[in-house]
Amino acid sequence: NKPYGAFQDTTDQTAANTTTAYSVTFNTTDFGNGVSIASGSRITVAQSGLYNLEFSIQFKNTTNDSQDLDLWFRKNGTNIDGSNSRFGIPARKSSGDPAHLIAAINFYMNLSENDYVEIMWRPSSTGVSIEFYGTDTSPTRPATPSVIATLTHISNIVE
Repeated sequence: NKPYGAFQDTTDQTAANTTTAYSVTFNTTDFGNGVSIASGSRITVAQSGLYNLEFSIQFKNTTNDSQDLDLWFRKNGTNIDGSNSRFGIPARKSSGDPAHLIAAINFYMNLSENDYVEIMWRPSSTGVSIEFYGTDTSPTRPATPSVIATLTHISNIVE
C-alpha cells in the first residue's frame, strides 16, 4: 500500500499582518489513499514512513514595491528545522496589473501514523496574497488553483 494525496484550493488566501504565520488551506481533495486533509490545512497520514511533499502556490503582489515571502513546514504544530524558503516577488506592473509568482518546493520528511504537516507562509506586506483565478477565454483555459499540493509515500523505512 502506497499512501498518497493530491489537494488544491480554489479560494484567495490573505494575510491580515506580516507578523503572523498563516497556514495554507485546501478545499478540494483530488485523490486520496491514506492521506487526507483535516481542519482545512493539516495534511494527515494514516501510515508511517518517508513522504515527499510537493506544492505550488500562486502568489500575487499588488504593491508598488518588490516583496518577500517565507514558506516553511510544520509537523504536528511544530516548525520543521531547515524547511523555510524565501521568495521575492516583483512590484506590480501597474495599478490594474499585479505581479505574479509561482512558488514551488518539494521536501522529504518522516511521518508517523496520524502525524500531520502544514505549509506555512508569511509575506513582508499584506499586499501579497495567495490568488485563485477562474476559467478564462480567448483562448478558453482552465482555472488556476491558488494552491496545488501532493503528499506521496516514498518508503516504509524511516531514517
